[in-house]
Amino acid sequence: MSALKFNQKIFLDRVVLRPIALFLNCIVRPVGILLNRNHDLTGINVKTIVIAKLVGMGSICRATPMIREIRNKYPHAKVVVLTSCKNRMIAERLNNIDMVLYVDDLSIYTTIVSSLGVLFRFWQLRVDLYFDLEVYSAYSTLLATFSLARNRYGFYRESTAFRLGLHTHLVYFNDNRNISWIYMMLAKACGVYSTNLMLDKPTISRDDSEKIQLFLTNASGNYNSKYIVINPNASELLSERKWPGVYFAELINVFSSVYEGTIFLIGSADEFTCNAAIYEKLTEKSRATTFNIAGKLPFGQVLSLIEHAQCMLTNDSGLFHIALSLGTKTVSLWGPGNRSHYADYEYVHQIALQNNDIYCSPCIYRVDKVPCQGNNKCMQSIHPVSVLNALSTLCSVSSDLFNTASLESIYKEVNAESLNITMTSKRLQKTANN
Repeated sequence: MSALKFNQKIFLDRVVLRPIALFLNCIVRPVGILLNRNHDLTGINVKTIVIAKLVGMGSICRATPMIREIRNKYPHAKVVVLTSCKNRMIAERLNNIDMVLYVDDLSIYTTIVSSLGVLFRFWQLRVDLYFDLEVYSAYSTLLATFSLARNRYGFYRESTAFRLGLHTHLVYFNDNRNISWIYMMLAKACGVYSTNLMLDKPTISRDDSEKIQLFLTNASGNYNSKYIVINPNASELLSERKWPGVYFAELINVFSSVYEGTIFLIGSADEFTCNAAIYEKLTEKSRATTFNIAGKLPFGQVLSLIEHAQCMLTNDSGLFHIALSLGTKTVSLWGPGNRSHYADYEYVHQIALQNNDIYCSPCIYRVDKVPCQGNNKCMQSIHPVSVLNALSTLCSVSSDLFNTASLESIYKEVNAESLNITMTSKRLQKTANN
């Protein structure tokens, strides 16, 4: 049975599930009026709370301030998190929750079967409060509706009118605000609020910590030696969030010429090949201190590795949010995503880089298909020298020690190719119009 791709999931959600949601509006609204259900929010009447975030490991991390405050408001309630199986690694390490339920969205069949299982569990638990953290998904809206929760909280935008009669409480999703604050505003709809938006640290076992110490000793010969981690990957949600691999490779070549430490390229097992392509472009000297460990360590050990790193360089990805929650210094790179929406300026140990001069950036919150069609100028235009300077600052290495001529050269080469692609595209469009 073939796995569903992300764009196929979006298609099914829009074409099949959205009409169903619109139809249910005609039924749910009058039924709700007839039943006249009790929506009281006093502690004694709130026994089960569900927080649903199906997509995005980083978004789950961003929801931890909201979950923490819900737990403080309702200390005796059972707090349940609903997410997809892909997020199991982070979900099982969350604090302030009692149970995690999973939807297996690998295929249509597994999605249907696991969804029915989740709904049956909801009916057993008799859900009182349901927080749907998805924004555009008709599927998540239907899960919230059929949970039969007394109060169902969700986000709305002009394009999500199908939600109006299915959620009992709707909050405007303002993507110009920080995502953790947006989630907190949803909780505020039931009287839960705090200005403390610091992310909760995921649980790391003692065994994972001890094993990563052994790993570091074997890799560098000394557990206490310095190292940084680099994540050159991004999730399947949008590959255009990747900074060019040739930038990463040349940056490592230049940085390792001065940096007296180890560099680890991290990611999932599926991302090992992407990292390997970068590794192949390294000089012999850089390869001696750089290791591609994508998919080589259990997730808990990856967390421990990130936690003790001197710094982490990463694209906009779930690992970026995890690094922040662990207190690790980060340099993050942004293009299709909005750094003010997801990067926290109150974290003094992070530097978020984005070129604000690119007209179509950010784009991913407003379109299904990015305008650049893969030619991600927003990421290509982040100068490697700027990234090197940011990395040097957080690693306390003088930027004056580096020879940046190769970085200048590769930047000009990449952007010249990008310009040529754009011009060719315009010629083809003109030919088509004629």
